[in-house]
Amino acid sequence: MPRLQAADRRRQLLDVAADLFARRGFGGTTTAELAKHAGVTEPILYRHFTNKLDLFITLIDQVGAHVIHQWEVALEGVVDPKDRLKILVAAKPTTLQPGAAPYRIIVQAITESGRDPAIVSAVRRHVSNLHGFLVAELGNLQKHDVVRNDEPATALAWLLIEVAIGRGMLETSRIAAPTETGLTEDRHRLLEYLLRPQ
Repeated sequence: MPRLQAADRRRQLLDVAADLFARRGFGGTTTAELAKHAGVTEPILYRHFTNKLDLFITLIDQVGAHVIHQWEVALEGVVDPKDRLKILVAAKPTTLQPGAAPYRIIVQAITESGRDPAIVSAVRRHVSNLHGFLVAELGNLQKHDVVRNDEPATALAWLLIEVAIGRGMLETSRIAAPTETGLTEDRHRLLEYLLRPQ
């Protein structure tokens, strides 16, 4: 394998790790396997990450930032508050294809958070950032009377996050049937009904 620049090698290691962690979980993946799948030695892996936990935490942080960025991109240039609400309700917080490795990292992190306090902190950091983003957006929609004002934006943001986490868990485990158009439209309609002024 050709020698990569440090930033490219780090990105490659993160991509390989995302795939392995998504399929095998944090506990089920070794640094030897990570290095082998990346076509490098373990010492090369340790040049970029202190250990497997450091690599996993880095992935959680990157996927978390990507989730919020994708939502910002979806809302960019959308002025009509009603359209913004539709996007908030319809967009998956994961905003990635079900089954894709990055989509599964947050789900894996949630399920494995009991293993290490650092994983718990990383998941909390992600959820806190996501909550802050949603509170700001929902608060703005409340000012335009598009979202109910009888409940605080903080509570409404938690509602969206909890629905999204449940949906993400079910989709990545292939328990739900997320591609059924009628079911998806029903979910969106119900969420909009819960959020709109009563």
